[in-house]
Parts: sequence; structure tokens; C-alpha cells
Amino acid sequence: MNFTNCNLCHPKLTATPSYGDAIRYHAESESHENGLGINCYGDEFKEYLSDGTLRVDVDWGTNHSELCRQLIDACFSGIHDDTSSTLTVLAQITVHGIGRRPAMALLASNSIQIDASFQNDNSTKIFPTFDVKWRHDINDESLQLYPEYLVRLQITHHGSINHDHDITRHLHVAPPPIGRLGFRLSDVIWSPGLFQGDQAHSNEIADSVLLRRTTDENKDKDVDDSVVEIRRRGFGLELETVQLPPDAENDCFTHQQQYVQSVERARKWHLNRVSDDDDDGIKRVNELYDELLLWNVSHDLYVENAAPPTRLDLYQQIMAHIKSNQCDPELSNDAEAIRTLNELVLGGRVEMLAALLDDVPKQKIPTSQASPEYKSPLPPHELYHTFPTPLDGHDDASDSIRLVLDGVLKNAAASSRGVAVPTVSDIGQSGTSIHVHVNITNPTAWPRETVTQRGDIEATSSLLSVIFAWICFDRVIGCHFNMPNVWRDRSFAPMYVTGPEFSWNEVSWRHGSSTIKPEQVKHVKLNNLQAWFEHVHSCLKSTRGEEKKEQDPASLFEVVFDNEVLINTISRWNSLNLLSLKQYGTIEFRRMHATLDSDFVSAWTWFCVGFVEKFSQASMFDKYLYPFVGGAASMEAGLQRLVNAQNNATIEDLYEIMCNEDDPSMPPSAFDKLICNRC
Repeated sequence: MNFTNCNLCHPKLTATPSYGDAIRYHAESESHENGLGINCYGDEFKEYLSDGTLRVDVDWGTNHSELCRQLIDACFSGIHDDTSSTLTVLAQITVHGIGRRPAMALLASNSIQIDASFQNDNSTKIFPTFDVKWRHDINDESLQLYPEYLVRLQITHHGSINHDHDITRHLHVAPPPIGRLGFRLSDVIWSPGLFQGDQAHSNEIADSVLLRRTTDENKDKDVDDSVVEIRRRGFGLELETVQLPPDAENDCFTHQQQYVQSVERARKWHLNRVSDDDDDGIKRVNELYDELLLWNVSHDLYVENAAPPTRLDLYQQIMAHIKSNQCDPELSNDAEAIRTLNELVLGGRVEMLAALLDDVPKQKIPTSQASPEYKSPLPPHELYHTFPTPLDGHDDASDSIRLVLDGVLKNAAASSRGVAVPTVSDIGQSGTSIHVHVNITNPTAWPRETVTQRGDIEATSSLLSVIFAWICFDRVIGCHFNMPNVWRDRSFAPMYVTGPEFSWNEVSWRHGSSTIKPEQVKHVKLNNLQAWFEHVHSCLKSTRGEEKKEQDPASLFEVVFDNEVLINTISRWNSLNLLSLKQYGTIEFRRMHATLDSDFVSAWTWFCVGFVEKFSQASMFDKYLYPFVGGAASMEAGLQRLVNAQNNATIEDLYEIMCNEDDPSMPPSAFDKLICNRC
């Protein structure tokens, strides 16, 4: 397997302007040539802002003598041509649209010939400037726009049609987001009185949840389980937030205590909406809030408030919102409430520059805030989704999520403390995110005893099918479901089969600036899917030719998903974390920005759970397992098939699989909720 074809090695592909270049203006506190903050774009955006022009250049590096040697070793290995006085290679660069149909459409290309010969180790070789341009102009209806582009550089022996010996590089280019990132104000911030109709919305949620519970209990009495096969799969939800310290004046010294107090206030508020003689209703309300008390609140030290320019932009949006009379009238006249709101919005570890605070009323801005993370109950009380799916997506799990957010955290009758989910950190990464753990092997969580009844080969095959399917659709999901602040986040890095494209220590506007030697690629410990695939192929190879028989319990499963191998290849920090298998028996879906929209959060849990439920089925193996392992002639052939499958995956394919009319694994309305309409 050729591990050297990685864009961290020279020659490298670099985009101008890049996704990170745009995020920089949300994150960096240093003034640029055109000012400080969002929309103060520099000269690198001139063409892009004018007509959507994107450019990718080839960075040949500085050690041209060594690069010549690499080109000869890669492109002329096994080729004997004594008559040739020069060693000429052909460099081709192509741009393909990915993520939607038609996938892998060729949009632009360029090529040059390069003389790779050199005289000695000290010789200087000047490689020519080489780039490709194309347009992503949302105002030009004649263009075919894509949510992401795949740029590929291929250097081969000139005239050769055999690409077994070449140098290849891949770079995924996301169109740089211009201006604000597209969040609704209510998605990222809540405080008492900030939005009109908040209390009415909380009332509506409480009433609808209680009505659904009552209706479903009556339905359950009439359902014949022998006719309808009900399947359940458990999951855990983690929602990162930022809040001010707990309210010590009300005897709350931790956010867990603050949460419990808010739940009890919400219980009292909800009971007041139930008739005193409705014993069943009172019982159900108490059961609902007893379930909410099983949620846990911890703290994530990696989470903090947004970068100063992003904080200032949020502050300006809030002030405009208040001045336009879209808040509760009492808030606009409550100086103390606005001061507290400003502390939540403007405070943070990275100090706000004085230049950013010119229009902010004089007040003390805190330099540290709390980062409570709200976690759903552990097994055996975990949340779960049920299959066949309800058409509206509402079930006990969605009820719990809606009540935590809309009935407790964002309910003025229960909480006087604001809550925020910051978007862009000072290094251009996500400020907060959502993680969903879906049960795979934990026998105390749904599907409970079914887990222990599965054979070793069956369990291994099912999980591999889920993982390969996720790898295929990872970029589709990221481009269509995620807001721009997390498209290339290092804490849930894209799972590129073609190799990592940035390093952990790089801020987003320096992605790809680190350089490693070709011989080091195999040992990269972040998002190294090629190394992990090699391990999987080697493990499964040992079972070929044997009869399908039960081995020692979980022996194959444990070897394939060996924890040390996972740590040393793909690690925890990618969109699908497999290290949680050992600790919790789950896989962790990390690819989602945080939001306070309870319907969006619920839709995302439906997607994650439904994804496992769908792709773990044996009916999916022919497309998402066997082509990559077992059915491929070699490891290299299987890996190339996985590359092709990822490049050709589209949002249309994903919808057809997940929302299939005959056997949907999630409600179509939930899928629609997740779609962020952009190109």
C-alpha cells in the first residue's frame, strides 16, 4: 500500500482563498489590512468576492533535488528507457464536484510537463508555477455549484497509461463562507425575555409531550406485538454549552445543583397546567420530570466562549434584536438583565481588545465562564429510539430532549440563567458541539439481550458495514447538515480515505501548512484511515478459507477493533469515534455543531441511531462491506473502492437509504430538518 500519497507531503495542494481563510475573520483578534472582525476580508478574497473564483496551487516545496528523486522513484520504477535523455513526467490537476448528483463531475483541469532529471544532490531544480481555477459563484445560475470540491494532482511517467506508479495528492475544498455563518439567533443564545413567545412555546411543548404520552399509552394497549416487531436502540446525548457560574445566592454551587433546581421548578410549573382531579396526568408529569433528574451535568475543559470577533458579532445581533422590539418589553428596560446577558455573551478566556468594545457600555467583562455539558441518562435508563419509526419523529427520547431544552434550560418559569452555544473558537474550530453515543455492545442498553446473542463474525461485519458507510457519507453529512464553523474541525476531523489533510496543532487558517516526509505518513496518528484499513484487512484475511463457525467470544471483534490500533491510527478526534467501544460499548458520532433548537437535536439523534440501525443490517453488506473487504482482489483494490465510494456518495443517495418508504430508519421530516440549504 502506498502511504506516501498524502497532502501533508510535498508536492502539496493549497487553496486560495481557503475555508480557514474565511473562518479566520471570525476568530483572530489581530487587525488585518482592511480592519478587524467579520467581513474585513483581505486581498486573498478579491477574486472570490468578485465572481466566486477559487484557485488551488501546487506547492513544490524547497528541496527540489529531493523531489526530483521522489518523482523518478515513483514514476519510473520498473520502466527501462535508455534512449531517453530526459526524465519527463506529466502533472495533471483536476477539479471535481462532490456531495450531490452528478458526483465527480469534472469542472476544471490543467496539465504541464516537468523535466525531473538532475545532475547531483546539490543541483537546484526550479519547478514551474502550476495551478487550477474554477468558479463557485452563488449568483451565477449558469454554474453547477457543489457543497465541496475534490482537487486531485496526479504525476505520472509522460505518456504512460499505467497509474500503478505515480504521485497523487488530494485536497477537499469547501467554499469559504462569507459573512455571518447562518445561525438563527435563537439557535445559539437564550436568556429570559430575549425572545417573544418563549413562554408560550414552552407551554406548547409541555402540553404536546403530555398528550403524546397519554395517546401512546392508549395505543400500546391495542398493539399486538406478534404482528408488529418493535426494535429499540439506546443512545446517549452530550450537549456542550457555556453559562455563567451557578447561582450561589439560591444555594446552587454546581451546575448539577442548578439543573436539579430548574427541573423541580419546571415540574411545579407543569403540574400547575394539569387539572387537580387529573390523577393520571399528574402521575405522568411526575414520571417525566423524574426521568429528567437522571440527566447529568459535567464540565468540558476544552469548551469555552467564542473568539472575540464572534462574540462581538453576537452582541451586535442581540442589541439589534432588542432595539427592534423582538424581545419581551420588560427586558429592554431591565438594565441589570442586559448587563448579565452581556457578561454571558462577551466574557471569555481570550480578552476582548479595546477596539472591539468601543460600542459596548462600560462594564466588567468576565475572563472565565463555566462550560456545563448536559448528558442524558446512562443504561439501563438510557434514551432510545424505536423502529418502525413514528412519522413525526416524536417518541419518549425526543420528549426528553425537548423538555430539557424547552421545558427546563430555556423556560423562564424554571430558569433565570442564560445559556449559549458558542460557534467559532479563537483557533477557528467549533466553540461547542453535540456528541451522540449509539449502543453497539453494551448488554444493559437497548437492544439489551440481542447484543449477547450475536455471533462474533456477525457483530464484526455489522459494525464494519456501519463504519464503511459512515466513511462513504461523512463529507456528504458534513457539507449538508453542519454549519460552516465545523466543516473542518480538528476535534471531529473529516475521515478522508485519501489521507489526512491537516494536523492537530494547526489553526484553521493554517490547515495543511505542516509538512512531513513520505516515510512518516504511515505513522500519522490522526485520521489515518489507510493504516487502520490495512489492519482490518489483515485481521479478516486470517478468517478467509475457514468455515463460518463461532470462534472464542468476541475474539475477531476485539482484534479488529483493538483499542491500541485505533489510538495509533484514526484516534478519537474524528467524526466517528470508535475508542468509546471499549469504555461504553458505543460508537460516538461527533460530527455536529451545538444548537439550542430541540427539534434539530432530536433529528440528529434520530439520524445517528437510524444510521447504525440501517447499515448494521446484513442486507447492506453487499454494498457497504464486501466490496471493501472480502470481495476485493487485494487490500489496495479494496481501499481504492472505498475512495471511489466516498467520492461518489451524494445527499440524494443518503436520503433514499435512510428514508426508504419500505423500511425507513428515520422519519423523513427529521432528515429534512437537518438539511442546511447551501451550495
